[in-house]
Amino acid sequence: MLSRQAFVVAMLAGTCPVLGQQGRGLDRWWTQAGRNDGDAICLPGDGCGKAVAAARRLAAGNRPVEDPEGWCMACDAAELTDLLHCNLDIEIVPSSTTISGSNTFTIMSRKNGLTSFTFRLRSQFVISSAIVNGTTPVPVSNPTTTTRVATLDRAYDDGEVFTLKITYSGVPVSVGSFGSVSFTTQNGQPLFQTLSEPYYAYTWWPCKDGDVATNGDNSDKFTAEVAITAPEAMRSVSNGLLQGVDTLVNARKRYRWATNLPTTTYLIFVGSTNYTQWSQAYTYPLPGGGTGTMPVEFSIYPANDTPTNRAAWERCLPMLATYRPLFGEYPFVSEKYGIYNFNFSGGEEHQTYTGQGTFSESVTAHELGHQWWGDMITCKTWPDIWLNEGFATYSEALWEERKPGSSGLPAYFAAMNARRPTAVTGTVYRTNVSSASTIFSSNYAYRKGAWVLHQLRRIVGDQTFFDILAAYRAQYQGTAATTEDFKAVASAVSGRDLTTYFQQWVYGGGAPAYVSGWNTVAIDGQNYLRLRLRQSQTGTVFAMPVDIRVDNASGSQTVTVQNDASPQWFVVPVGAPATGIAVDEFSWILTTSKTSEAYVNGPPKVVRTSPMPGAVGDAPSSVWVTFSESVNATASNFSLVGPGGPVAFSMDYAPANFRATLTPASPLSPGVYTLTCAPTITSTAGGIGLDGEVVNNVLPSGNGLPGGAAVVTFTVEPALCYANCDGSSGSPTLTANDFQCFLNKFAAGDPYANCDGSTGSPTLTANDFQCFLNRFAAGCS
Repeated sequence: MLSRQAFVVAMLAGTCPVLGQQGRGLDRWWTQAGRNDGDAICLPGDGCGKAVAAARRLAAGNRPVEDPEGWCMACDAAELTDLLHCNLDIEIVPSSTTISGSNTFTIMSRKNGLTSFTFRLRSQFVISSAIVNGTTPVPVSNPTTTTRVATLDRAYDDGEVFTLKITYSGVPVSVGSFGSVSFTTQNGQPLFQTLSEPYYAYTWWPCKDGDVATNGDNSDKFTAEVAITAPEAMRSVSNGLLQGVDTLVNARKRYRWATNLPTTTYLIFVGSTNYTQWSQAYTYPLPGGGTGTMPVEFSIYPANDTPTNRAAWERCLPMLATYRPLFGEYPFVSEKYGIYNFNFSGGEEHQTYTGQGTFSESVTAHELGHQWWGDMITCKTWPDIWLNEGFATYSEALWEERKPGSSGLPAYFAAMNARRPTAVTGTVYRTNVSSASTIFSSNYAYRKGAWVLHQLRRIVGDQTFFDILAAYRAQYQGTAATTEDFKAVASAVSGRDLTTYFQQWVYGGGAPAYVSGWNTVAIDGQNYLRLRLRQSQTGTVFAMPVDIRVDNASGSQTVTVQNDASPQWFVVPVGAPATGIAVDEFSWILTTSKTSEAYVNGPPKVVRTSPMPGAVGDAPSSVWVTFSESVNATASNFSLVGPGGPVAFSMDYAPANFRATLTPASPLSPGVYTLTCAPTITSTAGGIGLDGEVVNNVLPSGNGLPGGAAVVTFTVEPALCYANCDGSSGSPTLTANDFQCFLNKFAAGDPYANCDGSTGSPTLTANDFQCFLNRFAAGCS
């Protein structure tokens, strides 16, 4: 059975030979006017140009969307049809600011009995004909300002394919925050440009798209041909590869472009003016060995054509090579990449040919990043826009980290801090999609979205993070994904349940404000940091691993605590007495503040036991538990249970070293023992209950909060015969070989030879020989 792409190639190869082959940044400061939802202004060179353009047009009084009464909320669901191909053929006339031409849809029905097809085209355009399968005229209604419905010539069942050619003309009306279509000028020369994102393609061509101010569905991608007829002085650019340029009568030229790669509606574009054009070659390794080359094309306004500006845009070539090991090969390497000049002050990631109104390096990095994250994989709905904009913003920071000559992580950290949102109360997931200005939030869709990825990288580790990106690409390339889709991939690859992380950081608002207090203590010769960490913000307590740099007299070390409550106490073993701390030194976490305060005592914890948790060995004569501070404890606060049931013991507590010693009434027989320290054990200072939970036999105990029992197990093995040094099992068990074995271990300094258990210096002495002789004489029972 032919694949969808192969089917379309076969169907259309005669008319499109290629089908058979194989914003951030402003050029000036912008005011606070029109800001919403806590959005910050973009600084020069930032990559959130769409966010600021939205504010700019809104402040100027432009309407963000069509009138609400014109929205088509009950039109055909997107999944009723599968759009396979569009053949858009238009003529633009700058003198009359008109567009005329046609789009031929190739459509597969996804239901039985399909009798109509809904598409978008603004109401001021006149449709002169609608033809099904090249022969049959059909009627088209205009139920709303944005929407048309073609009644088909018959009912089409699931899997049937038909074509619908819409011929239209009119003067386009630009809507939306960015200016969706415009006849304008640059340096006195005619300029035509389009920018359809998010849902404004209907303002210049007949298209299948979600309606304005709705969540939409960007998953129905298609291949396309785009032909543009314009005055001969105007060079026209679009998606994919240039198929040819036709010289026409009346001083006109037609530029024919085609893409054989899945493209979503808003990424189809046209730009036309008297461009100066040049190209470079991107060389890349082929999977089977050798190299391939791809054209990288540039179209610039003649007035902007300087060596400096050319060099700035050509930075995309090392960016392509830098992104390759991080994201995989450029996804449209079979066609091209390019940058063309337009009047929008930031950038727009039109598939295979980015429009830019700036020469900012970060904008170039941002828009190129979109080719993977936005174009190859598109946000399925507009609330998921951070999967485009957050990823592209994060790509800017990765470029700073990995570009030739970079300082590496220091450059990366600086880049992320430069992209810190100035407001955090809103959500990365954009629930309000009523206008471009609410969708393209610089603080949330861009910056906080980038920080979601930055933090995720810290949580799962570098290798796993980039494995997540690779798996995400493998599963969704060529289509669209939701936040839940990305979360599922990240969870599966990392082996972690990331539900809480996404709920707090993507669907929820806010960010933590950390307040820390600490002191240092030595217990039984081991130094510990006592840390109290709380979050002073209102609302959500964010569950995050927090890095703590612990300073000492000779240097520092970094430890990590899992903070998921407020306040929370930690006792951490350190190599030397602490002299100071720094919370989240490298800003892996988006915080609103990090401050300090005096340490406040918290719950006691178990820092050491003997036998150790999970230990296997000889029967101890006593069992002891060391706490992080002085405690109130009696024998009733402990239990010891072995293979024969509860073990009777006496208990002694030494406040000088915070140790409780349990001495069994009789020797412990072989088997597994469970020691429990009850949560009713309290601190002497404050009477706070034990923080005792023990996970994976790791001490110190606790989850940072009072009220948990400490439960540890250890195993007593059957007693071994010390004198049977060679471990033989024959009869007799003890022989001269055991003497020789002991001599060898003594000569080698083996700890086994310390028969008398002395701790002096030297450790091994003649007493150990006498000890061994005595044990040999006693024999093995």
